[in-house]
Amino acid sequence: MKFFCYTVAMQYYALIGDLQGSRKSQDRKALQELLQKTLEGLNKRYSDLIAASLMVNAGDAFQGLFFPSAPLLEICDRIRYALLNHSNVRIGIGYGAIDTAIERNLSILCDGPAFWSAKEALSEVVEQDYYRTRTMAFCMSDAHPHMIETLVNQVLVLQDQVSSKWKNTQLELARHYLLTHGFEKVSQTRLAKEMGLSTQQINSTIQAMGWFAFLDTRRETELTLQSVLGELDS
Repeated sequence: MKFFCYTVAMQYYALIGDLQGSRKSQDRKALQELLQKTLEGLNKRYSDLIAASLMVNAGDAFQGLFFPSAPLLEICDRIRYALLNHSNVRIGIGYGAIDTAIERNLSILCDGPAFWSAKEALSEVVEQDYYRTRTMAFCMSDAHPHMIETLVNQVLVLQDQVSSKWKNTQLELARHYLLTHGFEKVSQTRLAKEMGLSTQQINSTIQAMGWFAFLDTRRETELTLQSVLGELDS
């Protein structure tokens, strides 16, 4: 009796993003510097989860490569909200294999199904923008069943619809929360102290924007991705 052993290629998350309308920025140099600083900070924060560092390519575009256990939605939100007051950020997330050698400090040299899927996802954000509210899409390589991809994208579309209605203090709360705590659950009292607002102001803002429902859904979507994709590739 012969036994055959099949080797499954390592799977990765590839992230590709761009700054929408950045060429019209009044200070494009400062915007690019902020993007660079943001990516460098994330490379340090998530160092153990990065296969190839986030880096700027082609001016206002950027990319990176992550291991499957990385909290990709949290990372994407940290990028988007760091640049919130300067530019809209669109991001495509791909999941699949990498065909080339992986250079830790040069993700621009990496290529394969993960990056092809990320490019497809970013194209979907641009082409199916739901009246300019869409910010992010997810795409898996053909080696994976696409039911999870469809479900995740519908969740992301609905979340974009919710967040597109946030204004002023609501946006500032989301920005502060995500950049300071990521998807961690913190109390309204603590948040009020950090932002210099009353607990009542924080409470009314959170209720009006549906913040904790948004955050819980974001977190659970990410955990589901990590769980399901881990089982598929184990």
